[in-house]
Amino acid sequence: MDASEIRSRYAAGERDFRYIDLFKAQLSDTDLHDADLRDANLTGADLRGANLTSADLSDANLRSANLIGADLRGADLIVANLSDADLRDANLRDANMIGAKLGVANLRDANLVCANLSGAELSCADLSFASLRGSYLSGASLIKANLSHTNLSSANLSITNLIGADLSESNLKYANLSGANLIEANMGGANLQGANLYRANLAYVNFNGADLANADLSDANLAGTDFTAANLAQTNLEGTIFGLATSSNANHQGIKAPYEWNGLYLRSNNQIKIAEALDRAGVLVYPNCRTRLKTSPETEITETDFLVFYEGKWGILEIDGEPWHPDSSTVLDSQSDRIFNVHGIRVAHYDATRCLEQPDTVVEEFLKSLTHNCAAHHQT
Repeated sequence: MDASEIRSRYAAGERDFRYIDLFKAQLSDTDLHDADLRDANLTGADLRGANLTSADLSDANLRSANLIGADLRGADLIVANLSDADLRDANLRDANMIGAKLGVANLRDANLVCANLSGAELSCADLSFASLRGSYLSGASLIKANLSHTNLSSANLSITNLIGADLSESNLKYANLSGANLIEANMGGANLQGANLYRANLAYVNFNGADLANADLSDANLAGTDFTAANLAQTNLEGTIFGLATSSNANHQGIKAPYEWNGLYLRSNNQIKIAEALDRAGVLVYPNCRTRLKTSPETEITETDFLVFYEGKWGILEIDGEPWHPDSSTVLDSQSDRIFNVHGIRVAHYDATRCLEQPDTVVEEFLKSLTHNCAAHHQT
């Protein structure tokens, strides 16, 4: 069937065009609203300005199709293939796009307000300046997608994969990003007021100049995160893993600290108890220090809980059983422990529960062990 035939049949009242083959068909400005185009082959078709409102395009192949300015409001695009399609300025408001394939698609300036994109594949897609206000993107893949200057206010991005995505200057006010993976994402200048980032992976994210006022970052991974010039007023950071987060010139007014103690950011109540006990013992201590270790054939980065200097000797006190340092990792620690010992730094591991309940006893045992030239060991 060619373009002229489908127009004639549609004008005559026909709506069932399932499995139709319109490969590279010229259908610009064609009215196909309410048409049944399930499983249709529209690969490379020219649908610029076409009216596809409420059309059923589920399982359709629209790969590399030209849909610039097309009207797809309320359309059904479940599991449709829109890879490499051009959807600039397209209207996809309220569209059902569950599981749709949109990798490398161009959605710049598109209207996706309240669209359902859960589980959709959007890796490397261009969504810059698009409006996704109130949209549903839970479980979607947006790896290295361009979302700069995009309106995602009140959108649901829970457990979404946004590794390496560009969200600079985007509007994420009140967005739900709980459990999302944002490793190395760029969120510079983004508006995240009141956003939910509970348990999100924010390692090495750039929040330079971002507004995180009243946002919830509790239990998030903030290792290596850049908060330079960010607004963290009333931000909830309880239980976060801070790592080497950078926060110069950040506004921390009213911040709910991730277990802050005497100006230091600690990662748990267990660490606070040990820090207090070490303070009472009057020793020099460096919490959460990162170290480069040469573990042949390569160099690795390791982070110690407490690096301690006592009576001319260096030692490391590790708390086992924490989320970032589970008991199972102690076997993996053995190689780094041996390297520390070779350089005269004693390493001792203590159970997290014991550190919480008997911190002074743990510290006393640890400091005594520093005066003996013993190998690294584990305490219970």
